[in-house]
Amino acid sequence: MVCSRTMSNGGEGRQSQSSEGRPLSLAENRFWKEYGYHRGEAVLKNLPEIFSIESTNYCNLKCIMCPRGEPDVMRRSLGHMDTPLFAKILDQAAFFTDPCWFHLFGEPLMNPHLFEQIKIAKPKIPNLGISTNATLLDEANTVALLDSGLDTIMIAIDGASAQVYERVRKSPGFSYGQVAANAERFLAAKRAAQARKPYVILSIIRMGETEKDLEAFRAHWLSQGADEVKTKAFTTWGNQTPDFQELAARAERAKLSSPRRFPCKHLWESVVITWDGRVVPCCYDYDAKMVMGDLKSSSLAEIWNSPAYVELRRAELAAKNNSPLCANCSEAPGHARKPEWGAGGWDRQAPSRPKARHGWRQLFRAGHPARTST
Repeated sequence: MVCSRTMSNGGEGRQSQSSEGRPLSLAENRFWKEYGYHRGEAVLKNLPEIFSIESTNYCNLKCIMCPRGEPDVMRRSLGHMDTPLFAKILDQAAFFTDPCWFHLFGEPLMNPHLFEQIKIAKPKIPNLGISTNATLLDEANTVALLDSGLDTIMIAIDGASAQVYERVRKSPGFSYGQVAANAERFLAAKRAAQARKPYVILSIIRMGETEKDLEAFRAHWLSQGADEVKTKAFTTWGNQTPDFQELAARAERAKLSSPRRFPCKHLWESVVITWDGRVVPCCYDYDAKMVMGDLKSSSLAEIWNSPAYVELRRAELAAKNNSPLCANCSEAPGHARKPEWGAGGWDRQAPSRPKARHGWRQLFRAGHPARTST
């Protein structure tokens, strides 16, 4: 699973059209995203950045913190991304997060079309990433990944010892020793090839079971040549079920049950696409409860400003979003409205123009922050 939902400045696949038919650059798209969020607009001028395209939701582990794991609370059907559908999605997409993840739930290396699809995606997605549990990261897949052009790989292990790892990532067939050896071999092969890509992140989720392993995990994988070691925040998947909150580190539990203060920015900036082409608002929607549209029959631009999305944004602005995905979520990103954008939906008033003293250029800069690393 990958859902470290921190948005950084994304890449641009190509110029696209707004819902009004006007071409947008990445900078303009960023500006209109901020404009829509801060003014409380429900019909948006920007197009979404694609955060994640699910390559498959098949998985070979039963991780205790994952809806696809143990307990397995995911009820939607299993499948792999179809290559013609993937090509169709890429053909109409314009903007991508940095990285854009070719992953959501499941293990990407179980998708038999993975390397073909990476090849199709690379000319269009500036920073394409996958997250793998390393169980299938054997010598053949190591060579294939290093040759694929993939930009980023997150290797998720969640433990610095067999005792911790095997309580968290349950499997009758894969041990901590096997998985760690696979990851170490991958890092050694990248080093031997003097390869610049993929950028390799080793990740561990902070929770009760792993807290005591965090420092040892970081030290070990930096010594092995990882480009980055990431301690990911624990998620309850929007508190859709009570099964996950008790796994959080004790200090985090109160925060994970507190109500959110501001509208969820995901609804103004990005989308997630399941393996069968359905669009959902957020990576916490493991069962696709909130389907905004289907890319097999509608375009991304049509879905982004569809009645379903517009009504969801309006409910979120009015603090009346009682949808099954969002009602109990305390993890949604959001922040206070900046008054320089002028009055809008947050103020329950008719929109007005931004005050003249700020000027369009100043607001444009506010909506287009400097590029940051992931």
